[in-house]
Amino acid sequence: MTLTNAVRQVSAGTIVGLSAVIYSISYGALLFSGPLSKYIGYGISIALITAIIGALFGLLSDEGTFISGPDSNTIAGMAGAMAILTTFGIAETETLQVAIEIIVCASVISGIAFYLIAHFRLSGFIRYIPFSVMAGFLAATGWLMSSGSLNIIAGTPLTMVGLHKLIDHPLMPHFYVGISVALILFWLSSYISTAILIPITLIVVTIVINLFILSGFCSGEFCSKEYWLFTQLKDNQWLPPWGIDFRAEHLRVIFEILPTIAIVSFVGLLTILLSIASLELNSKKEFELDKVVKAHGTTSFLGAIFGGFIGIISISRTTLNQSGGGGKLSGLIASLICLAFFLGAGNILAYIPRAALGGLILFLGIGMLKQWLWDQRHVVSKIELAQIFLILFLVANFGYLYGFAAGMIISCFIFVITYSQLGLAFPAANLSEFSSSLVRSEGQVNVLKNQGEKIAIYRLNGYVFFGSASKIDAVFKSINIDLLEGVIIDFSYVSGIDRSAISVFQRILRRYAGTKLHFYLVYSDKNQDLVQSIAPIHADIRQVSYLDSLDNAIVLAEEGLINDSGLISTVEDTFNFLDSPLDRENFKKYCVLNHAPTNQIIAKEGDLDSGEIYFLESGELGIGKWVDGKSLTLARFLPGSIVGEISFYTHSARTATIQTLCPSSFYMLNFESLEKMRLDDPALATQLDLMVIKKLSNSLQRSNKLLATLVQKPN
Repeated sequence: MTLTNAVRQVSAGTIVGLSAVIYSISYGALLFSGPLSKYIGYGISIALITAIIGALFGLLSDEGTFISGPDSNTIAGMAGAMAILTTFGIAETETLQVAIEIIVCASVISGIAFYLIAHFRLSGFIRYIPFSVMAGFLAATGWLMSSGSLNIIAGTPLTMVGLHKLIDHPLMPHFYVGISVALILFWLSSYISTAILIPITLIVVTIVINLFILSGFCSGEFCSKEYWLFTQLKDNQWLPPWGIDFRAEHLRVIFEILPTIAIVSFVGLLTILLSIASLELNSKKEFELDKVVKAHGTTSFLGAIFGGFIGIISISRTTLNQSGGGGKLSGLIASLICLAFFLGAGNILAYIPRAALGGLILFLGIGMLKQWLWDQRHVVSKIELAQIFLILFLVANFGYLYGFAAGMIISCFIFVITYSQLGLAFPAANLSEFSSSLVRSEGQVNVLKNQGEKIAIYRLNGYVFFGSASKIDAVFKSINIDLLEGVIIDFSYVSGIDRSAISVFQRILRRYAGTKLHFYLVYSDKNQDLVQSIAPIHADIRQVSYLDSLDNAIVLAEEGLINDSGLISTVEDTFNFLDSPLDRENFKKYCVLNHAPTNQIIAKEGDLDSGEIYFLESGELGIGKWVDGKSLTLARFLPGSIVGEISFYTHSARTATIQTLCPSSFYMLNFESLEKMRLDDPALATQLDLMVIKKLSNSLQRSNKLLATLVQKPN
């Protein structure tokens, strides 16, 4: 390490360490505010221990610049749990011990949760939590911080009790000074980085108020040391976890507060992932979520051992460390600075004004409210904004558990309504517009053009539940049964079907039981059992066909229309494009007859040697391409078909693979033989040319339909 780098590390570590101390004092004061304010020294000690461990985060993870520590989101949640401890009937002498026990349990539970999330690689799933729920939680955290800050300053939280106290005693100088500190921070934060502004403001306000008290400028209640400063702390301000006696009556209290602890762990995990996402944007670097979450699990366990709290990666201190050129050494230096303050925290706090600390917390709380509530009014929809307001209200009045439950229920309800409005079912086309991959004779093609409207095609997408299935039922109620003979319902792209939705499809089948309407239900490998459970037991099985692909369903529906038309299905002569039997016999002399087993590749996609054309005598040939790593059959050819003419005539590379689908026999004409035919019998070669031109024209129309059938996914 060079001298310059060492200087940067020391400088960055000092700044980060001092910043961490200031935040720790603020968060510690918030943790034990209200009824437990006399134990505020323990709260600050707990926050400093968390900062000591958090500054070493870079040593425990792959990212040396990361700094964690006490966080407003989790501290505010636990402060709410600490505030209600006095309502459980615990002896006053044991209140502090129970509070420490709850904090230790929160650290252990969070550590376990973080490790499990990282072990099973579930960190990414947290991103699926609706934004409105996340914003509501963070806005509620800002509200709780603001309420806690006013409680610290003058015992006037954002409650009816606090409002009545302010009305009854409007002359409270420390209240107005605290608000002024927050306003000054808001004003100056537009010009100065908060990482620098917050420590400077706290120091300046502390000096000014202490000088005011020492000056003797005034006397009375509003000028006393007790009015402006925190109470002198006792010597013993740390209770080691290993010295705690977990009693049975204490476990009852802890058990009742477990839901709050679980929510704090969840909020902590959410804050971690949101912080990482912010740091990724800031540093333009992607981090491994599971590794970072696992490192947080380690620091949580260390916090439990030494009496600290859940440490959360800090965006401000990490950014400050990165911009100052810090690394793992700077984290170590910051940790030592926090340790030094921990050893003398009691003496330092005796000179800190309530208005200074409270104003700082009020600034942070209102900042979160502005970011996650006020600033969202032009970003999110009115429904989402109302949801954020509701979650904030529930958390502020009833706690995180109620806010979380309500937020998720409302999100699910909104999702169901929104999803039910999506076009899951749509009449993609009918058989006059869509065609299968099976290449048919000219007579069969004409039948399908004229009769294809009798087969409707509906394609579904996503997850089908009762609401969307009912919408599909409404579509079926509107169809004219007299004009249809069949309906193809494609479930290929359906990710799941709710059991209530299955009952809707069963109702559709029952409604048309006994009619001429035939249902072709298409399934995928993933939903085969669900789709095949649609037909009710008493349904006429002849009215329902299950197919494993849309193409097979279209083939079967086409066969039904062709059979109903009375057209006799005969095997066409391979060389029926020639004028006479004599021409056919002469043509065969230029060809070679081949016999091939099933799945034999005759020509491969990309082959440069495309000097053959194939005339299928018996069996079946298929043309396929590889799309997204899967084989896609573009066309299937029956006896009498000509295959491979495009590459043959253009002398270009094969654009698809030709393969036998069953044992097949075919005549092969190569380019040299065709050139010889042109010399020996030009009229015979001309008949082939005219047939190919006509076939290419028909193939172009058919290819457009086929592309829509096989490639297009439902919207």
